[in-house]
Amino acid sequence: MRALVVLLVLLLGAMPCVAKIPEIPRFRIVGPSDGLPSTMVVAIHQDRAGYLWLGTLDGLVRYDGAGFRTWRHDPSDPASLPCNAIQALHIDALDRIWIGCGKTLSVMDAGRGHFRHYRTVDYPLMKDGEIYSITAFDGDIWAGTTTGALIRIDTSGAMSSVDLGAVDGDLDQAMVMNLAADNRQRLWIGTSSGLAYYDGKRLHRVYVPDEPNRQSAIFGLQWAGDRLWLGSESGLHVMGPDDQWPPLPWGTMFGTGNEFWGAVAAPDGEFWLGSGRGLWRTRGERPPVPAFSGEGALSRRNVIGLLGAADGGLWVPMHGTGLGYLPADWKRTAVLKPAVPTGDAIYCNLAPATRSGGLWQVDAEGRLLRVDPSTGDTFQTGLQSSQLKDMELVSALEDRLQRVWLGNLSFGLSRMDLRTGEFIHWPSDGPEPASALSAPDWIIEDGDTVWMAFIDMLQQRDLRSGRVLQRITQQDLHGLRDIAVQQLEQGPDGRVWVAGEGGMFAWDEASHQFVPVAGLEGTQIQAFASQSPEMVWVYRAVGAEQWKKTATRWVRVLQVGQADGLTGFDASAMRIDPRGRVWISSLRGLWRIDPSVTPTRLRNIGTRDGLTSQEFIQHCLLMAGDTLIGATSDGSTVLLDTAMPDIAPFVPALQLEHVSVLRNGARIALPMDRPFQLGPGDRQLQIVSRLLSYSDPLSNRYRSFLKGFDTEWQTSGNAGIREFASLPAGSYELTLQGVDPLGNRSQMRSLRFSVNPPWWRSDAGIALIFLLVLLLGALLAAAYRRRVRMRAQWQLAQHKRELAEQASLAKTRFLATLGHEVRTPMTGVLGMSELLLQTPLDGRQQGYASAIQSAGKHLLRLVNDALDLARIEAGKLPLDYRDFDLRQLIRQVAELVRPSAEQKQLAFACELDDALPPALHGDASRVQQILLNLLFNAVKFTERGSVSLRVAVAPQRPGQGIRIEVCDTGPGMSAEQRGRLFQRFEQAEGAVTLARHGGSGLGLAICRELAAAMGGAVTVSSELGQGACFVVELPLRWVSALPAVPASARATSPQAQAPLQLLLIEDDPTVAQVIVGLLQTRGHQVTHVLHGLAALAELSTRSFDAGLCDLDLPGIDGAALVTQLRARGVRFPIVAVTARADADAEPQAMAAGCNGFLRKPVTGELLAQALAGVLADAADARAARLATHGG
Repeated sequence: MRALVVLLVLLLGAMPCVAKIPEIPRFRIVGPSDGLPSTMVVAIHQDRAGYLWLGTLDGLVRYDGAGFRTWRHDPSDPASLPCNAIQALHIDALDRIWIGCGKTLSVMDAGRGHFRHYRTVDYPLMKDGEIYSITAFDGDIWAGTTTGALIRIDTSGAMSSVDLGAVDGDLDQAMVMNLAADNRQRLWIGTSSGLAYYDGKRLHRVYVPDEPNRQSAIFGLQWAGDRLWLGSESGLHVMGPDDQWPPLPWGTMFGTGNEFWGAVAAPDGEFWLGSGRGLWRTRGERPPVPAFSGEGALSRRNVIGLLGAADGGLWVPMHGTGLGYLPADWKRTAVLKPAVPTGDAIYCNLAPATRSGGLWQVDAEGRLLRVDPSTGDTFQTGLQSSQLKDMELVSALEDRLQRVWLGNLSFGLSRMDLRTGEFIHWPSDGPEPASALSAPDWIIEDGDTVWMAFIDMLQQRDLRSGRVLQRITQQDLHGLRDIAVQQLEQGPDGRVWVAGEGGMFAWDEASHQFVPVAGLEGTQIQAFASQSPEMVWVYRAVGAEQWKKTATRWVRVLQVGQADGLTGFDASAMRIDPRGRVWISSLRGLWRIDPSVTPTRLRNIGTRDGLTSQEFIQHCLLMAGDTLIGATSDGSTVLLDTAMPDIAPFVPALQLEHVSVLRNGARIALPMDRPFQLGPGDRQLQIVSRLLSYSDPLSNRYRSFLKGFDTEWQTSGNAGIREFASLPAGSYELTLQGVDPLGNRSQMRSLRFSVNPPWWRSDAGIALIFLLVLLLGALLAAAYRRRVRMRAQWQLAQHKRELAEQASLAKTRFLATLGHEVRTPMTGVLGMSELLLQTPLDGRQQGYASAIQSAGKHLLRLVNDALDLARIEAGKLPLDYRDFDLRQLIRQVAELVRPSAEQKQLAFACELDDALPPALHGDASRVQQILLNLLFNAVKFTERGSVSLRVAVAPQRPGQGIRIEVCDTGPGMSAEQRGRLFQRFEQAEGAVTLARHGGSGLGLAICRELAAAMGGAVTVSSELGQGACFVVELPLRWVSALPAVPASARATSPQAQAPLQLLLIEDDPTVAQVIVGLLQTRGHQVTHVLHGLAALAELSTRSFDAGLCDLDLPGIDGAALVTQLRARGVRFPIVAVTARADADAEPQAMAAGCNGFLRKPVTGELLAQALAGVLADAADARAARLATHGG
C-alpha cells in the first residue's frame, strides 16, 4: 500500500464542518456488456408491474434490473412486432404497450401475448403516414402521423380522427411530431408547422409569444412539473401553471443544433432536460448546467426520452452508450479527481485544513494545496519545500504548536514547523532514532507527548523536543500480546487505546504498561470508533459490535454480522457520524450501519453508487462534521454527506419471472397466476423472481419460505432463483420476498402448488392398495384356514393312515401269527389224513379221511388268501419275476381245473392263440393263482353249460402282454353286483351266495390286486342270466426262447429216490411225527431232534444225506443253528420248514445257509420234491467242484 501514497495529511486543529459537497452526478451505465440489445434507445417507459420498456432501433426491450427480454419482427409470425425500428412508445392505464413502427400502430395486451396491428393500408384515416408520437388522453389512445393525421382509438378499438386543418390550414399536412396531455384535460399537439391543443371538443391554435416564426417546427413537447416544456427552432419555451410563457434568458441555447427533446421534474424541485447535446440540470431561472461535464464519453450525447423512476431516480437513454441510471440520492456522494499530478506513491490523500477549511494536499513538486470540497477546486497556498517534493509520506499529525509530524519513507519520522518552514528528521541511524523497518502508520497527540506506531515498535515522544520517552518492542511488549497494531487512537476514556491481537489495550501511565480493557479482550480487533465516553464500536472478523461501559467493564449490546448481511471482510477504518451511524471502509466498498432502526439497517456504497473505485485505502477515513471523507486506491477523494436524508421508503414490486419444471427430460413452463400441480416424476422445480428496484439490482436480496418444507426463511442472494430438486407429495405454498440495498421490502408474493404422489400413494391408489391388502389378507386368511384345514385333514389322514398302518400291521401280525399257529396244526391234520389214506380203510373210512383232507386244504387256501391280502396292504407282496413257459403253465392249470368241471358235468375248453410267445417274463406262481381263482370261481358258480379259458396276445401292445378271458354260462350279474364284485369279503348275492356256494369273498379281490401289482387289470362283463366273462390283461414282457429246465426238474422222481439218512430238527411233536411218517413211507431213515443242541450232538456222531430244520426252535433259532452248522463244516443240504407266512422268512433262511424252503403244512409230495431238488443242486455243485479241481 505504501507504493500508492504521496499525499500529505495535514491536520490544522479541529476541522470545521464542511458545509456542502460538490454536486457531481455519476450515472450507472447499463450497456451491451450487461446484455442491452441496442444502445439506440428512442423511448423509455415503465409499466404498472415495474418493468422498464425500451423502444430501440432494434426491437422492443424489457428490463427487470437483472436481464433483458427482446421482442423483434418475425416474418413468419403475423402477431409479432411489425418492424424492429421503433419510433414511438407508450404504456396506457390498462398496462397495454403501444408501439409506433413505420406506418403501423401496434398494441400488445397486458398479458404480453401478441400484438394487434393498425396498418395504414387497412385504416385510411392514418393517411399512409408514419407514427412518431403516441399518448393517452381522456381514456383513449392518440397518435400522430407524418402526413398530418391525428387519430384516436377508443377502448373498444375503434378508430376515429381529428382534422387539424379545421383550425388552421397550415396544420392540414403538417407532421405531428409530439403529443402531450396536461393536467387540465388538454391534449397538446406539436407539429412541423406549430402548436395546437384539443380540449375534448375542438382544436385551438396556440402561438408562442417569443417565437419569431409562427409556424416553427416543434421538436420537443413535454408536460413536467406542472409546466409545458416546448422546444422549437428558436430554443426552449416554458408555459407556467398560469398558461403564460415567461421569457427564458437561456432558452436560445436549445435552438438548432441543441434541440430540446424532453424534461423530467426531479424530487428536489430541479428539472432534467434532454437535448441533442446531452443532459442538463436547472432550477427555476438558473441557467442549466451540463450533467456530463468532464466525463468524456458521456458528454454531448443525444439524450431522447428521459424517465423519472418511481424511487426518485432518473433513467437517461444515451445514444451509442446505453442506458444511464442516476439514483435519487446522487447528491450524497461526490468523487474528486486530483487536479494536478500527485506523485507515484500515494498512501493517504486526506488532511482537513483547520483555519481555511477544506482539505490539504501536497503535489509532486512539493507545493501545499488547498481543496474546496464543495466545488472540488484546488488553490495554491504559496508554500513549497524541496524536502516535501521527494518525501514519500505515510502519516501526518499537526500538533497544537502548529508543527506537523510526518511519517515518511525517506527519513522514517520528520517534523516541519509551518511558521518557519524548519525541518527536523529522526532517521534510524541518528539520535532518538525511528524504526529502521518502516515509517509510522499512526501518529496521535496525547497531552505533552506524541504516540506513533511502527511495524516493529511503538514510541512515545516528547511533544516539544521529540525525545523518545517509551519504546515498546516485541521483546518488551509492556503488556501487549503482539507488536502488530491495527489502530492507535485516543479511546472514549481519553487514554491511548491500541487495537490488535488479544483485543483492546489502554495505556496506564502509572505502571507504564498497556492493560486489557475489561470486556474487550479476546480475538483481534481491526478497527474501533468512540461514540461517547460510555459507548464504543469495534470491528472483528465476525462483524461489528457495539459496547457499553458499566461500572466495572464494557458489555456488548449489539452485534451485526453475516446473518444481518455484513459480509466477512477486513476493515480499513471505522468512523461514527453525528447521527450515531457507523461507517466502515474496506476493499469491498463503504458500509453503513444504522442501529437506530430495528432490524439494524445496512447499506453498502460502491461503484454502482457513483464511486470510481470501491477499494478504500487503509486508515484513510475522516469524519469532518457531517461529511465523511475517504480515499480510494485510484487516487480519488470520496466525499459523502451523512446528513442527507435517505430516499423515502417505498415498496418495490416483486414479480415472478419464470416458473418451470423438468418433466421427461424437457423443461416445461408452469402458470404463475394460478395454482398448478406437479407429477410424481417431475424434478428441478425452478422459480425465478425479480425485485423491480433499480437503485442497485445486483445488491437486491431475495428470501423465500416453502410452507410444509422449510423450517426457516431461505436466502438466495441476488439471483432470485429458488430451485427444488424434488419434493415429497403434498400441498405447498411458497412465499417470496425481495429486499433492495436500501432495506425496502417488497410485498409477500405467494405461489401455491401441489405435488401429486405416485399412483400407489394417491387416494385412489391407497384405497386400491387397502382393498388389495384386505383382499390379500382375506386370501391369506382363507389360505391359512385352508392350510389349517388341510393340515388338520392331513394330520387326520396321517392319523388315520397311522391307525390303518397300525391296524394293518396288527392285522398282518395277527394273520402271520394266525397263519403260523394254523399252519402248525394244519400240518398234523393234512399229514395225518394223508398217512391215514395210505392205510387199508373201508369205503366209509376212506370218505371220512378224504373229507378231512379236502377241508384242510380249503382252510389252507383261506389262510393263504388272507396272508396275500395282508402283504398287498402292507406293500410287501413279493413278486418273483422269472422267465417261464406260458403254454406249460396253461396246461397245468387246465389239468387242475378239468376234473372239477367234469365232476359237475360242465364242458371245459382251453384255447391258446398261435401268436403267443413261447415264454414270458413274470411271476408264474401269481399268474397261475389268478387263473386258478377265476377258473374255480367259474366252475363253482356254473350249474350247467360250460367254462372256457382263452389266452391271446394283448391288443395294441405288440411284443408285450397277454390277454386272458375266463367265461362261463353261470347266472350272470347285475350292474350293482358288478360294482361290488371286487371288494373284499363281497360276493355277488351276499349271504345267498355264501350259503349256496361258500367261499370268503377274497378270491376276486386278490386277483385284481395281483394283476395291478404286475401292471395289469381285471375287468368283468356280465348280465343277469347271460353268464360272466372275466378279462385279465397282463403287460408281461415276451421271451423268445424257452427257459432252461431247473435242476429240481431234472432230479430223480420221488418214487425212484434211494433211501436217505435224514436229520429232522422240529420242536413240535405232532409236526415231527407227520414229517417222519411221510418220509418213512418213502423209505427214508429219519432222525428227529427237538432243538439245536440235540442236533449238534447227533451230528458229532453220525452223518446224514440231508436235513430238515424248523426256523422257530427253542433256545437257538433255526437260522442261527444252520449258520453254526455251516461254520462247523456241515455240507449236506438243509431244507427249512417253517410255519412263518412273512415274505422275509425265505431270504433269511437262504442267507443263513439253507438250500431249500418249505412252508407248513407239508405233504409227502412236497417233502419229496424239496429233497429231490436240494440233492440235485448239491450233486451239481459237487460235479462243478470236481471238474474245477480236476482241471
